[in-house]
Amino acid sequence: MPSYAPFAIRLLCLATLLQPLFAHGGQYRGPCSVSPPQPSTTSQNSQNNSGGSASGSGSGSASNSRSGSGTSTSSGGASTGPSTPASPGGAALGGKARGAALDDDLGRWEFWWEFGKDPYLRLRDAIYGGSGGVQLDDALLNPARNLRSLRVERPTPADLDRVAAALFTTLKQAQDRDTITGCMVALAKIGRDSPRCTLQDAFVPFLASGDQEQRETAALALGIAGSLQQPSVELLCALVRDTEQAQKLSRGSSVNERTRAFAAFGLGLLLQRTPEPAAQDIVLTLLDVLATPSTTGRNLKVAAIEALSLLPRDWSTDAGDTLRRRVVAGLGAYYDLDLGPGEQLMQAHVPPALGCLLRPGDAAAEAWKQRFAADLEAGLDRSGPAARNTKVNPHIAQSCALALGVLASPWQHEHDADAAIGKLLLDVYRRHRDQQTRSFAILSLARQGGSLARDALLRELDQANQAIERPWCAMALGVSSARSREAAKASGQAAAPDTLVRDALRRHFAAARNPSTIGSLAIALGLAGDVEAADKLRASLLDNRQQDEVAGYLAMALGLMRDHRAMADIRTLRQESARRPFLQMQCVRALGLLGDHTLVEELCRELEGDQTLVHLSAAASSLGQIGDRRSIEPLLMLMNRNDLAPLTRAFAAVALGGVCDKDPLPWNAAFSTCTNYRASTETLTDGAAGILDIL
Repeated sequence: MPSYAPFAIRLLCLATLLQPLFAHGGQYRGPCSVSPPQPSTTSQNSQNNSGGSASGSGSGSASNSRSGSGTSTSSGGASTGPSTPASPGGAALGGKARGAALDDDLGRWEFWWEFGKDPYLRLRDAIYGGSGGVQLDDALLNPARNLRSLRVERPTPADLDRVAAALFTTLKQAQDRDTITGCMVALAKIGRDSPRCTLQDAFVPFLASGDQEQRETAALALGIAGSLQQPSVELLCALVRDTEQAQKLSRGSSVNERTRAFAAFGLGLLLQRTPEPAAQDIVLTLLDVLATPSTTGRNLKVAAIEALSLLPRDWSTDAGDTLRRRVVAGLGAYYDLDLGPGEQLMQAHVPPALGCLLRPGDAAAEAWKQRFAADLEAGLDRSGPAARNTKVNPHIAQSCALALGVLASPWQHEHDADAAIGKLLLDVYRRHRDQQTRSFAILSLARQGGSLARDALLRELDQANQAIERPWCAMALGVSSARSREAAKASGQAAAPDTLVRDALRRHFAAARNPSTIGSLAIALGLAGDVEAADKLRASLLDNRQQDEVAGYLAMALGLMRDHRAMADIRTLRQESARRPFLQMQCVRALGLLGDHTLVEELCRELEGDQTLVHLSAAASSLGQIGDRRSIEPLLMLMNRNDLAPLTRAFAAVALGGVCDKDPLPWNAAFSTCTNYRASTETLTDGAAGILDIL
């Protein structure tokens, strides 16, 4: 459900810093919002010329969203929410909150984890797969627990049809923005047509709505639904191109920048499902956006790049290879353009996209790997001759570091083919002037993998500054361990524990005093599957139960390592955190990983009554993540109760979409796990209204 937080709530989020913001259906992505940098005058003018206004009707409970005073934007304009001046590198700067500069906080490890955690958690797989379920003796020792709660019940096809029919009916009758957009996204997640109405027929009328949120949600929902019928593809292509057909659907006016960007994101979601022969129209539409950079705004360009990155890498036919080469050439041509530092924020999305598209070992992969290495290396010496011919925006360096970790082969020996890449990433981590580039470089070294990369990570962990550097080194070792365990699992072998890594993480966890460092080391131990460290984590959970972020990440770590002995403590902590939504959410995720499915009735009750925005969002998201069919009936009853506030009914719809979601990972995980979120635009993420912020 799209989320447009009231301005006062978002200011409160920034002022309190560590309090999470769950806006109308929004997701927690870090301790404060990732505000997009202010565009340059040239960029602003090009956006204003490319589409109409993004004003909404102001209807519904989100009266202070883009359509209200204080947070409205033009179709490609300034940042939604509290405006902040841009730093030389484009990162948003802010005031002080609890003595911490907001721009410093944007470089914290928590942002990377909250954007990229889904492939590591795979919560729905853990719940449905029964991994880590409640043990029988646990249930017998506690008679209050029903044995029926030992497993989750997946929704049946009949359940999906019933829920879809109810959502279609509610969507048709709804008058408020929250219920309308919540129903559209929920229906799209389920992805089932009704016998009387197709998803496209249900969504298209809202493209002519006077409310911007409804227009862009309708466009995006067509992509989330995953319908590969030609009319859906043609409609989204028409919206991106702003054709006469699309303008007729928009009451005869030009399709504005935001709606075109959301349509482009929708095309990307379709592209990852599309058979090879049907993908050409999508690819050509998106490439045309980049071929004319002076006539399109930054939101649409970034959306096109991110969408193209979802072209499946495993296509092996001649037609698939030809299409991939065309995409790589188009992205490369745009990256090569000399458009100035302002445009480089958009160009910074190309390296991670190419990292997703290129197959390691291909000639194109080798060429771009060397290009990104050169661009990254040039930034180490700004006075050298190579630096004068490279891009200067630090987002470029950040993205090159991210891409190299995907493209490089493991660093096992001194004379390996990509040993130079490993050494470069290590050098960038040690010497680069941009802290975020350094942090991404150490993570990329972990993604590159290999014994020498692992040894380097261990050395850096010991030498790191505790508050800033050690959390990133810890997360890098956690990622390295998780990838090794996953590789062993894929080959049918038992993963041998890396005692050196586990011992180092335990040692630093025992000595850590900084809250952020404690959290990162706990998550790293969880990713490493170090069950022998569980006793220390449980003790730390009790010691830090009053610190929301620390306790939340400790609970999550115990869930990752499947420590069933922690279940009672985590359950009690959740019950005590009624006014602490971030901690509640982390506890629910941990309990889901541990196989505790007793929360359904309790969470359904929490959706009733006069609940705050954050509580509604937390309860709805939790029910959606658990995915138990037993929550369907109470949620349907809530959604159909006319005596409840529209926002409560809207969150019931959101929860139903989560319970019945057709996909194992959240729909926007495809974008959030590989993008450079620091090079943000309003429609990508601004903490409230971007695609990465939608539940």
